[in-house]
Amino acid sequence: MKSRIIGIIITLVVLAIVGILVANFVGRRGISVPTVQTGGGVGEEVVAPAVEVEEPIVEEPVVEEKTPIEIAFEKANDVEISGAKAKAVDEVLRPVLKGVFDTIVDEEVIVGVKMREEFGPMLTYSFNRKVTETERDAIISGLAAVDVNAVDTTEKIITVQKGSDMWVITFYLNNEEKSGLELTF
Repeated sequence: MKSRIIGIIITLVVLAIVGILVANFVGRRGISVPTVQTGGGVGEEVVAPAVEVEEPIVEEPVVEEKTPIEIAFEKANDVEISGAKAKAVDEVLRPVLKGVFDTIVDEEVIVGVKMREEFGPMLTYSFNRKVTETERDAIISGLAAVDVNAVDTTEKIITVQKGSDMWVITFYLNNEEKSGLELTF
């Protein structure tokens, strides 16, 4: 008999602790617990069971990180050319570069070429994507179509001739940090 009474007391203590924990848990979550009058006795209440509501999962939009080439291209200013000879070189070269790097998306032209710097007899162009052998070869072919012919060719440096003028084009070939070329005339 004594062990039975101890069992009942332990059961009551455990139920009381569970009740306190449940009440504490519901209070922390901010879930209101509705009560209903039973009408059977004064002050008697029946507690409705708490219903746990799952919060909707909101997925954050995926933001693509820009490459160093894209960042450098966005920061580059398309400078105005002032020298007469530099303008003449740019008038021949820029349409070829635009043909390789400009793209059309939904009938809108995405500019892929910027003139970054004119420094004496040197022009520096910046592109919106990496220059690979494919782009380099397309530029050489485009120049040949407008009578600018390659005289000497290495992997990154091309010497070309337009009439009596010689130009040296240095490509930033397969460079992950910057994309463009420098032309000395």
